[in-house]
Amino acid sequence: MVTTTASSSSTNLINTLGAGSGIDIKTLAQSLVDAEKAPRKAAIDKGVANSEKVVSGMAAVKYALTNLQTAFDNLKDKSDFKTLSLSNSQTSAFTATASSAADAGSHTVLVNALAAAQRNTGTTAFATTGSAINGGAAITLTLGGSGFSGGGTITIAAGNDTPAGVVAAINGAGKGLSAQLVNTGDATSPYKMVVTGSTGSSNAFTISSSAAGINFDSTLQQASNASVTVNGIAISSKSNTLSEAIPGVTLNLLATNTSAASLNLRNDTSGAKTKVLALVTAYNDAMTMLNELTNPKSTLETYGATLSGNSTVTNLRSQLRALVTADSSTATSSGGLAALRDIGIEVDKTGELTSNSVKLDLALDLNFSNTAMLLSGNQENQSSFDPTPSGLAGDASKAITQLISSSGTVATESANATTRISKYKDDLVKLEDRMTRVLARYNKQFATMDSMVGQTKSTQTGLTSSFAGLMAMYTNK
Repeated sequence: MVTTTASSSSTNLINTLGAGSGIDIKTLAQSLVDAEKAPRKAAIDKGVANSEKVVSGMAAVKYALTNLQTAFDNLKDKSDFKTLSLSNSQTSAFTATASSAADAGSHTVLVNALAAAQRNTGTTAFATTGSAINGGAAITLTLGGSGFSGGGTITIAAGNDTPAGVVAAINGAGKGLSAQLVNTGDATSPYKMVVTGSTGSSNAFTISSSAAGINFDSTLQQASNASVTVNGIAISSKSNTLSEAIPGVTLNLLATNTSAASLNLRNDTSGAKTKVLALVTAYNDAMTMLNELTNPKSTLETYGATLSGNSTVTNLRSQLRALVTADSSTATSSGGLAALRDIGIEVDKTGELTSNSVKLDLALDLNFSNTAMLLSGNQENQSSFDPTPSGLAGDASKAITQLISSSGTVATESANATTRISKYKDDLVKLEDRMTRVLARYNKQFATMDSMVGQTKSTQTGLTSSFAGLMAMYTNK
């Protein structure tokens, strides 16, 4: 007869029993638990996988929308269209550069005189750059002229009273003067000091010295203003760089000319056209990505079919289409241009944006300012929270900002999927815990049953032996 003690553990009981019934009750218990757990675990794993697909798919959606927003951003500011080409009929007289503040137009420029800086030298020449000037004592230079706001001084320290020391002191004084040593080639005293001021008549200066050995009394060049006639208006400037003669244009004067030069600024439409075509590409790329994400037969690696049947993507696709087909918020101010279709950008029957190059070129070449208004609303660096109409590109950029913001559709969808993943993982932990308890219960129940079977078989064996003995007594066998 098989017996067990109350102190035996469940595991030891299972290991020692089984002989009674002949059944591997440990394997049986595990098999029953596995059969019960498998469908529930499979459902949880499927939920995790589907939610992870949503997170991955929404990341791809955000990437596509961000690229599309960048394309709109490149067209949402007035300055995005302010690319000008300049033509100058006399580049030897001046050069010109235009900023985004400049406007297209034609101008005339006549350079009558260049601005000049006063240049002085002294009557004393020196044998070497280190020749002592004041017997080793300090020297004070006293400056005069309106450019020094009532004058000023420059001190040459004792021991530095040499031509090189004086030049270094002037250059380091921050008075707007520059000095240099010029080698005249004289056989005995070749070095002379030359001091130059800033251009413009208001920067004329005088220099007197506390040392008898130096002076700057000889004027080599007088300070004078530039004289320029721009578009018939006489302009005087202390500098050869003029930044206000033509709005948004900087003129750098190089030489005088005897006849007015022509300066023409034209809108460079090639830059704007490139940006419009980039928008077409970005839109088509975004729609292709959304199609791959929702296509159950997609072969796109990683992201394909991850959002199959997802209604959010369906709504996004409709919203993006509306961004490129709807009328601009500034349509009434765009000279008859209401939407992208009016500049040759349309959606074809397959849902892709297409460009009519001829129509686009005509809009940019002949209707440039209205095209800029259509797309940008003539806004500049407008906040995404500013409700002011900002043109088709500006409004589209605002709309996409909302979609991909931390509280927008894409982020919310991704966050919900992440929450579901956490819940599924919690459910999996709970399932594992419950199945562990079920296995322990099965093991205990099967151990008791096996013990009972063993006892029954032992009783059967005893009875069989007793009956056999009785039979032997009665049959004398």
